[in-house]
Amino acid sequence: MTGPGEVVIRETHDDAFQKSAWEGLLSAHGVRSPVVCGLMPERCVQATARTAVALGHRAVPPHDAHATHDIPVEPGVSAAVPAATVARGTAWPLSRDAGVTSRAADVTFTDALPADA
Repeated sequence: MTGPGEVVIRETHDDAFQKSAWEGLLSAHGVRSPVVCGLMPERCVQATARTAVALGHRAVPPHDAHATHDIPVEPGVSAAVPAATVARGTAWPLSRDAGVTSRAADVTFTDALPADA
């Protein structure tokens, strides 16, 4: 369910910018720091955050606003990797170029455009 003025864009690719209206919507509303969250940070969240950064945005992927699965044991290669470790390992490389926050509760929102714009 969405609230007044909220828009939902259903992604059809790992990168939410690919073949969607997201960039136009962000630009039209003056958004510079989109919050990126969802499932499988090692795929969708990372791909979307990287494109946001490449387009000049400061992507914000909070650690606790996405989820994934444990990586199963691969005999002779590695033990199982817990989902929390997968998520953290995915967010860490983004931290240089994106605004990785520790918790979704730390994310604040402001109006993108002045009221008289």
